[in-house]
Amino acid sequence: MDQTVNTIPDQNLSIRQLLDRHSRGLPLGASQNQGEYFDTEIPRYDDLVDMMEHKKILVQEHKDLTKQIEKEQKAQKEKAIASAVANEIAKTKSIKTDES
Repeated sequence: MDQTVNTIPDQNLSIRQLLDRHSRGLPLGASQNQGEYFDTEIPRYDDLVDMMEHKKILVQEHKDLTKQIEKEQKAQKEKAIASAVANEIAKTKSIKTDES
């Protein structure tokens, strides 16, 4: 916990001032925490068996996504290697044509 004091003497508002500022949408001088909302639904379970089944599904999805990521990374590496080989072949051809 931070022990610094942020209080400023005589910095108070009456209830009327607070309501007036609130109704006009003016800042009240206090920090406002905004909630975070996600598109993912948070499941609620009535039974532990349902929770364990959902966990198994999530673990399988994780494995599938990991395999897909590894495939895509391997494809990118192969593409980069093929591109490098093609560049070397093009350089070699241009050197041979320059010598002729």
